[in-house]
Amino acid sequence: MEAIQPWRRFDFVLLACALLLIALGVAMIRSATMNTPDLTELWRRQATYAGLGLVLFLILSATPYTWWRSLWPLLYLLAAGLLVLVLFIGQSEIGDVRRWFYIGSFRFQPSFPGMVLHVLTLASVFTLRVRKERRLPGDGSEEESPPGLLLYGLSGILTLILAALVFREPDLSTAAIYGVIWLAMAFAAGVRLIYLAGTGLLGMVGAIPLWYLMEEYQRQRILVFLNPEKDPGALYNLRQALISIGSGGFWGQGYGGGSQSQLHFLRVRHTDFIFSVIGEELGFIGIMVMFFLFTLIAWRLLRAAVLAPDRFGRLIVVGVGGILFIPLVINVGMNLGLLPVTGLPLPFISYGGTALVTNLAALGLAESVVMRNRER
Repeated sequence: MEAIQPWRRFDFVLLACALLLIALGVAMIRSATMNTPDLTELWRRQATYAGLGLVLFLILSATPYTWWRSLWPLLYLLAAGLLVLVLFIGQSEIGDVRRWFYIGSFRFQPSFPGMVLHVLTLASVFTLRVRKERRLPGDGSEEESPPGLLLYGLSGILTLILAALVFREPDLSTAAIYGVIWLAMAFAAGVRLIYLAGTGLLGMVGAIPLWYLMEEYQRQRILVFLNPEKDPGALYNLRQALISIGSGGFWGQGYGGGSQSQLHFLRVRHTDFIFSVIGEELGFIGIMVMFFLFTLIAWRLLRAAVLAPDRFGRLIVVGVGGILFIPLVINVGMNLGLLPVTGLPLPFISYGGTALVTNLAALGLAESVVMRNRER
């Protein structure tokens, strides 16, 4: 009975929303690639990745999340080792960009599973040597003291190492996500605001040398975003994305009927700009349905964080939220011209096996916390 009891708290709403988003993604990948012979099988591969991710989701849900707390040094070394290894033996598709391992026809990008290992590491570090003090004598309630400067500094150094390795690939946007996840989890752990403010000041100062460490194409993306007239040709994809979204109207042009996507005016339409395909073919209604499903996931994660039995579980859920929603904001902002163009996928929807499996694995960790929560 003890083994069965956690499954009674299984959050079917969380899983159902993820599966609906994946189904939407598979359908839109099929639509975006149906007139491209070399890409027509991608939607089937995405469905296969979804199956693998679902298996991992169930395994991690069934595994007590507390098991990972004592393993954080090994988890961190695994993340760092993969990120170092890809710099030396990773295969390059564009110039000196080394982000992927190739195993047969399977492409593996370690920076995505590295996010999950990063979250588990930070959740463990922020709960090291946490003192618990009773609020009132004999009332049974406990209050956890916030992490001090030492733990905050340690977590920052660990984050900086991983982010620097990802930046070296080079992959600026994903490296930035590592940093934002760290700050979000530090805030949720109760780190003093003065420490966070100091980190913000250091970040602004560090942006100056970082600018000169960027690759030339990365600097050009930012400059073109700030001054579109500098290179109108570089904004081709963005303009096509805006045309696609605008032409969809309220109801959309119909599944498989998008002019910009089906006539190939919109490039990388099955990955970076799949949001624009949704807007063109399914219209405002389709986009609102997508946002509604993401909103439900956010609500269930917030509920999981509130009901988490300890700080470790709560921080895991916060980190999972960062893994899912930071790329969501960046991808949608990119498609709408509100942020510079990056290569971050739309969670659960864009084509990409590593990202999809990682998202489901992260959700499995959150589900593990849900299944072992406490009713207040």
